[in-house]
Amino acid sequence: MDARKNLIIIKGKDQTDEVASLRFNNDKCEVVYTSAPDRTYKFNISNVELLPLQKYIDPGQVIVKANGKTITGIDSILDFGSYYRIVRGGKKDMSFQKNDVQIQTNCLSDSKNREVFDYFKETAAAVSLKENDFNILNAQYEKIQAVSDDTVLANYFDPYKPAEMPRKPDTIIYPFGLNQSQKLAVERALSSKISIIQGPPGTGKTQTILNIIANIVLNGKTVAVVSNNNSATHNVVEKLEKKNAAFLTAFLGSVANRQAFLDSQTGAYPNMKSWELQAEACCALEEEVKVLSKELNDMLNNKNRIAEIEQELLRLVPEQHYFEEYYDTYGEIPAWNWGRLSSKKIFALWMELERHFESKSTFGLFQRLSIFFRFGLNSLRFLLNASETAIPYLQNQFYIVKKQELEDEKLLLTQKLSNYAFDAKMEELTQKSLRLFRAELAARYHWQNGRIRYEMGDFRWNSEDFTREYPVVLSTTYSIKGTLNPNHVYDYIIVDEASQVDLATGVLAFSCAKNIVIVGDLKQLPNVVTEADIEISDAIWQKYSLEERYHFSTHSMLLSALETWPDAPTTLLREHYRCHPKIIDFCNQKFYNGQLIIMTKDNNEPDALTMYRTVAGNHARGRTNQRQIDVIQQEVIPHLRQKNYNSIGIITPYRDQVSAIRRQLGDSYEVDTVHKFQGREKDAIILTSVDNVISDFVDDPHMLNVAVSRAVHSLTVVTSQDSRNNQTNYGDLMRYIEYNNFEVIQSQVYSVFDMLYQGYAEQRREYLQKHKRVSEYDSENLMYAIIQTVLSEEIFSAIDCAVHVSLAMLIKDYSSLSENECMYARNQLTHVDFLLFRKMDKQPVLAIEVDGTRFHEYGSNQAERDEKKTCILEKCGIQLLRLRTDGSGEQKKVEAALLSALQS
Repeated sequence: MDARKNLIIIKGKDQTDEVASLRFNNDKCEVVYTSAPDRTYKFNISNVELLPLQKYIDPGQVIVKANGKTITGIDSILDFGSYYRIVRGGKKDMSFQKNDVQIQTNCLSDSKNREVFDYFKETAAAVSLKENDFNILNAQYEKIQAVSDDTVLANYFDPYKPAEMPRKPDTIIYPFGLNQSQKLAVERALSSKISIIQGPPGTGKTQTILNIIANIVLNGKTVAVVSNNNSATHNVVEKLEKKNAAFLTAFLGSVANRQAFLDSQTGAYPNMKSWELQAEACCALEEEVKVLSKELNDMLNNKNRIAEIEQELLRLVPEQHYFEEYYDTYGEIPAWNWGRLSSKKIFALWMELERHFESKSTFGLFQRLSIFFRFGLNSLRFLLNASETAIPYLQNQFYIVKKQELEDEKLLLTQKLSNYAFDAKMEELTQKSLRLFRAELAARYHWQNGRIRYEMGDFRWNSEDFTREYPVVLSTTYSIKGTLNPNHVYDYIIVDEASQVDLATGVLAFSCAKNIVIVGDLKQLPNVVTEADIEISDAIWQKYSLEERYHFSTHSMLLSALETWPDAPTTLLREHYRCHPKIIDFCNQKFYNGQLIIMTKDNNEPDALTMYRTVAGNHARGRTNQRQIDVIQQEVIPHLRQKNYNSIGIITPYRDQVSAIRRQLGDSYEVDTVHKFQGREKDAIILTSVDNVISDFVDDPHMLNVAVSRAVHSLTVVTSQDSRNNQTNYGDLMRYIEYNNFEVIQSQVYSVFDMLYQGYAEQRREYLQKHKRVSEYDSENLMYAIIQTVLSEEIFSAIDCAVHVSLAMLIKDYSSLSENECMYARNQLTHVDFLLFRKMDKQPVLAIEVDGTRFHEYGSNQAERDEKKTCILEKCGIQLLRLRTDGSGEQKKVEAALLSALQS
C-alpha cells in the first residue's frame, strides 16, 4: 500500500507499512501482509480502517508535539482525518491519533517575525560573550528552526496578537509573607501572559518571586527562574531551602552547573510524612487561606497608610523648622482661640481672608452668616478683626493642626491593627499557605520511594519528564535556552534584574515559555554595552527596518518589554524595608516620584546623613582622590566606629580609587565599585565621588540610586567643594542632606513650604470652581497642566511646582530692595502664579507669571506692579518667565527658561 495516499489502521494500530494488499468482503476484511504473501488474514470489518489522505501540512509552518514531546527533523506531515503520519528522512514514519498530537503554528514562518529574529541572531553572532572562542548565545540561535505561536516570543513579535491568559487560581498562597504591592504583583503574574514587576531597592522582589514560584508549582506548572547573574538565582534557592522546598529546584545553565546538579542527586526525597493532609482538611485549609487573604486587604492598606503618615510627619519637621524662621519675622502674634478647626478649614479661612483683602470691602451679612455656619463664631470674629499677620497666623496653625491630625490618624489605624492582631494574622496566613503547599507536594511526589537519578543526556531527551520532577529550573538568562531541549517550553519564565539583560539574550528567554514575569528596575543599573559593541550592533541595525523597541544598543529587556506591552499589568513594589527613612527618601523623591512607602522607622538618629566636602583644590589625579581617602581614614571611619556598626562599606565609581583605598585602609572594610555592590547592603556606607568636578560617568543617576540605597543606617558622602558640582545629581544629594540636617543655607529667599502650598493649591482649585471664577481657574489650570508636562521629563525630575506663592513667604533678605519694593513684597496679596523649586532643598528656581491681555497692558497699574515684581525677583536672584494668555509655544518657553535657570 502507498502510505502517502492511504493509512491502514487494524485494531487501533497503523499497519500500513506491513500490508501488501487488502480487500473488503461483506463483513470481513481480507489482509495480505508483505511478510507472508501467500497467506490471507481475515478481520472483522469493524477492526479495520482505510483512511484516505485529506491534506498535507507544511512542517516549516508548524511545530508538532506527540504525547507531550516535540518531534523534529520532519519532512512532511500527512493528515488522514483521525490520524497524522509524520514522515522523517532516513527514519521510520510515525503515526499518531489526532488526540495525541498537538500542532502549533511556528511563529518564525511569518516573514516579519523572521526578520526580527534574524536581526537578533546576527547581533548575537557579532557581539555576544565568547568562552574559549565559542559564542554560546549564537550557538543557541543556530539550533532554533521553529518557535511555538503560544510562546511569549510570538507576542513580542506581534504585541496585538490575542493572548491566551492563564486562569487565575481559586486559591493563592503566600508562604513567604506578603505586603499590599507584593499581593497585587502575585495575583497579576498568575492571571496574565505577560506581567511586569518594577522592584526598587529594598522592596522585597525576591519574596514576590518566591510566592509566584510557590503558586506555579502548587498548580502543577513548571517555571524557569533566570537572572543576569547567578547570585540572584542562588538567593532564590537559599530561601526555598529554608522552607525545605529546594528539592523542587534544579540549578542548571552551564555544563559545570549541570554536572554539579547530577553529582548532587541523592536518589531520595525529603521525609514528607508530617506534610500529608486528608482531602477534606486540604479543602478546609484552602477556605481559611482565602478568608485570611481577603481580610488582610484592608489591614494592609492601614499598614501602608501608617507608614505614609510617618513619612509625612518626617517631612513636616524640616519644613516647619524653616517656616518658623519666617514666622518669627512677624514678632509676637497674639493667639486666637477658635476651637478645633481641621487643616482643610484653615485653608478655607485663608482663602476667605485673601478674598476679603483683595476686595477691600467689609463682610456683608450673607458672607458673615456663611462664615458663621461653616467655621463658627470665633472664626468669624477672627476674620472681622484680621490684620496683616492673620494669614501668617493661619499658616502657622496649619502646621500645628496638620501634625496633630496625622498623629491622631496614625493612632486610630494602629489601634485597628492591634485589635485585629495584624502581625499574628499575617503569620497565620503565611503558615497556612506553607501547610497547603507542603500538603500538595506530599500528595504529588511518591516520597516514600526512591527518586529517579538523571543523566546528562536526559536534559536534552527527557526534558518533559525532568521538569515534572524538578518544576523549578534556575539558570542565567544567557544559558536557559540551552539548558534543556532547545524546543522545550516552560509554563512560566521569571526574569529577574531584567534591566541588565540585553535584548539578544532576552529574545531567547521569550522563546522558551508560554507566560512571563519580568522583574527589574529602570532606575537601577542597566545592561552595559561597550562602545565597540554599540558600533558593531548599530551597523547591523541599519541593515534592517525594525521598530525602535527592538534596538539592541538602546534597549534592555525591561525597557523593550515596557514599550512592547504598555498595557501589560505593571506593578511597582512600593513598600521599602532596608534603609533609614531619611536615606531612602532621597531616592524616593529623586528617582521614584515619591511613590515608595517607607516601612523603616526614624528614631531621630543624628547621623543618618552626613556630608564631608573637601576644600577646593585639584586633589584628584586621574581616577583617584587622595584628599578624599584621607578624610575617610582620618574623620569618617573614626566617627562611624564609635557607632559600632556591624558592617561598613565604601563605594566609589572607579577601580583605581578602590585599589588606592584598599592600600591605605587594608582589608578591614569592604571597598568596591557601585556595580559590585548592587543587590547588597551595609549598615553604614561611605560614598566617595573622586572627581573634583563631577563627570557624567560619576553622576550617572542609576549608579547614584544604587549607591545611596546600599546604606541601612548611615550614609556618608565625601565629595569635592566645587560650585560646578551644584548642577549635578550629586548636587541634589548635597542639597537634600543640607536641608534635612538644618544646615545654614545662605540665601536671599526662603525654601518653599511644600506641604503648606500643596494643601493650599488643592483648596484654591476648589474655591475657584465653587465661586465660578472660570477664566482665572481655566488659565491657571491650563498653565499648570503645561508645567506638569514639562516636569514629567527626566531632565526635570528633581523639580516641583507650587501655585500662587506669596512674595512675603519667599523673600528672606530685603536689604537690596527699596522701601517701596519692601512694602509691595511684604503684602500678603503679592504673589507669583507658579514657583518651580528643587525637590531636594525646596529652593526656588523659576517663577512664572501668566498675564491676561486686558489687565496687563502697557501703562496700566497692573503693568507697573508687574515691573516692580520683576525687579524684586531679579534682585533676589530668581528668574521670572512671563507668559500671555493669548500666547503660543508655552511649553517650549517653560522648558527653555527652566533649563536656563538650572544652569545659572
